[in-house]
Amino acid sequence: NTVKYDKEQQVVMILQKDIILKQIEVNEKKKKSIIYNNQEECSLEIVSKLHNKEIINLMVLALTQSGKTGTMIALIKNVLNDKTNLIPTENIYIITGLSSREWLEQTTNRMPESLEKQVIHRDLLSSKFVNDIKQKQNVLIIIDEIQIAAKEKQTLRKIFEDAGFYNKNYLLKNDIKIIEFTATPDGTIYDLMGWGKHADKIKMEPGNKYTSCFDLINDNRVVQCKDLCGYNKKTGQVNKKLISNNINEIKKHIEKIKEPSYHIIRTPNGELGNTVISNFKTVMGNINYKKYDKESDIVDINNILEIKPKQHTYIFIKEKLRCSKTLIKKYIGIVYERYTKSPDDAVVIQGLIGRGTGYDDNGKSIYFTNLESIKKYELLWNSNFDNKNVKWISKTTKKKKNSYLHSKGTYNNPGLIDGMSESSEDSDSKERLVIKRFKSQEEIKTYYNTNLKSKMDGRGPNKRKENNDGYFEATIRSKTKIYSCEEIEKDSKYGLKRNNYRVYPCYRDINDKETLEFWIIHYDVN
Repeated sequence: NTVKYDKEQQVVMILQKDIILKQIEVNEKKKKSIIYNNQEECSLEIVSKLHNKEIINLMVLALTQSGKTGTMIALIKNVLNDKTNLIPTENIYIITGLSSREWLEQTTNRMPESLEKQVIHRDLLSSKFVNDIKQKQNVLIIIDEIQIAAKEKQTLRKIFEDAGFYNKNYLLKNDIKIIEFTATPDGTIYDLMGWGKHADKIKMEPGNKYTSCFDLINDNRVVQCKDLCGYNKKTGQVNKKLISNNINEIKKHIEKIKEPSYHIIRTPNGELGNTVISNFKTVMGNINYKKYDKESDIVDINNILEIKPKQHTYIFIKEKLRCSKTLIKKYIGIVYERYTKSPDDAVVIQGLIGRGTGYDDNGKSIYFTNLESIKKYELLWNSNFDNKNVKWISKTTKKKKNSYLHSKGTYNNPGLIDGMSESSEDSDSKERLVIKRFKSQEEIKTYYNTNLKSKMDGRGPNKRKENNDGYFEATIRSKTKIYSCEEIEKDSKYGLKRNNYRVYPCYRDINDKETLEFWIIHYDVN
């Protein structure tokens, strides 16, 4: 649907549009937020794809620190300049699942002033965003860092549900346009490709003089990170030899840096963070250091990094600089990611190595991180995230049969959307749907053990209990109630994938307990 406006409304919208465009122009002149060629080109490609009114959701894939925010601003500019479709400026939102004041301040500062109130992070999505957007038509929603809070039971799923976005006809009728930005889409992209003609992806290439994590490896400036804590829970002791070797490796690299620099070290949470600092003091001697965490009085780490240090200074961080934050790199020397035995590849790429990428590389910094994650990421990036043999580990991806890149279930899951027909190669819509009806839960369990147990995820159906009125209830889309068989059949594909199943109690007549049936629903596993 294309929303129509009367002449008076159009006059107001054009005046508001002109204000935003002037603010973008002023910010460019002040070098507050410059739009570069690659960002302009990507934004124009997005606008072009949005001319297809069947497109609801577009995912933009962009390397860390390659200019996502600039592309968002260019997109807003070009959407407002698009003569084929006027849009009210109050219907443009920039949101994220991040709960980060750094993201909020950084993004707000770069956006045109008139849109500042429409830049919203996780803490206000459920209240401010949902309440504001309900029943609006002709809306542009820009989502940053979509891999955050993306699981089916997390924030983005909840706000999509509350806003009414899990109905395809509602999205099309009200002209809802969703643009997702990320460097590490994880499982969200494989769900989105199940939207078929209603979604697409765009890969934004970085601009000139961009330094990627791949470039840093090729320049021999990436080193495998190691354990800097060395604490053994069983013995309660620190492995002094291990720590001496690992910290002395850092010391050797620092000695090659001629000028005093800042060295950023990520530590474990809790008391183990203090153990790391103690280890550095033991090996390095009396060091100059600062802490940067939720308890520290440092508001913005760049307030420190912009000042040339008089001596080597260590900044020990906890749960900071995970993604989105742009660092001033001029005086940075060593950057050390926390070692873990089972690294999350997406967290690694978005972490300290991601903060080291961009257009302002100082040419000297050394990054200690998980090398294998970067190698896997390069394979994914070069394949447009189509290479499903990469053993990518993240919160929303899983192995399925002989390939690794499948979604665990995200807010992009087309199975959540009423009226959506999945059509990707990952989709189960081409499989035959099986619905088995039984009179008892015991019969369901027997059927599962005989036919599905060896082929499905999970331990099998749990036994359900009646409510206080003696009825069995079911839950669909977070709504728990007594369901009729007709309602269950209508929602039979909800949340269903090839390797799972759903069990529902339902009634042919919800006013008659004797009409109870237990249904198990799955795709044909033969």
